[in-house]
Amino acid sequence: MSISTILACVSSDAYADTLLEAVRRVGVGSAAHIEALHVRADPRGLVPYTGEGMDGTMIEEIMDVTEKESGERAARVRQAFDKFSADHGDIAVDGAPGGGATISWREETGREDEVLSIRGRLFDLIAVGRPVKDSALPSPITLEAALLDTGRPVLMVPPELPAETGRNIAIAWESSPEATRAIANSLPLLAGADKVTLLVRNPMEPPEIPPEECVARLAWSGIKADIVQFRGDAEEVGAAYLNRSKEIGADLLVKGAYARARVRQMILGGRTRHIIGNAEIPVFFSR
Repeated sequence: MSISTILACVSSDAYADTLLEAVRRVGVGSAAHIEALHVRADPRGLVPYTGEGMDGTMIEEIMDVTEKESGERAARVRQAFDKFSADHGDIAVDGAPGGGATISWREETGREDEVLSIRGRLFDLIAVGRPVKDSALPSPITLEAALLDTGRPVLMVPPELPAETGRNIAIAWESSPEATRAIANSLPLLAGADKVTLLVRNPMEPPEIPPEECVARLAWSGIKADIVQFRGDAEEVGAAYLNRSKEIGADLLVKGAYARARVRQMILGGRTRHIIGNAEIPVFFSR
């Protein structure tokens, strides 16, 4: 079992190097194919959202500006992709299967979240940038589409990467189907790590599966894991996962996404939403 194909959604040139470097670190060891996807905004999609009272000339001007900006952004992203590919000889551009890690470029026009929600279903892993406050890109809508509509695990990449990725992995241990699915989907990464740690809330929430059972399960896959417990009433659980990850020097967090109802998290906040807004290391989500 390995991660053979990765879809990297590159929204802007400002995030391109970080996102591509994150998937390179994940994909090179398993000789994966990485597809860098950029979606240009379709100005025709703005027509239903234009305000009442706008005449045809005003709408045409808005569409022209949108097309110009999206074209310029696409050119900058492609330039960043070409430079990254040229700088990393361990990834072959447009290489064939079976010859080591490869990378290719794909550009489409439309709504980024809609394109990703369909195309992402073809890949073993989807990589997207973590939404940043006061910035339209990377889009939180695209991240939500990746998490909720593709059925695939998602690697959320922060604006800055740690020195390494996947050498010291923390697991947010819960008994939910989403959390256990995240562990199953991340086994190729866990198997290649130098250190794996289960972060366990004490007391756990029912239904409880003792973390020792997970440690025993991982051992059958040749993975040695330790357990670090934290008080569940001392801080918000999402923050606790991030804080404990930082304390143990983790460079990747594995987490089940939206184990609680998504609507409830949108209204009241929640672990997944806190991690999405604050993670400083890559997060491997599965749902």
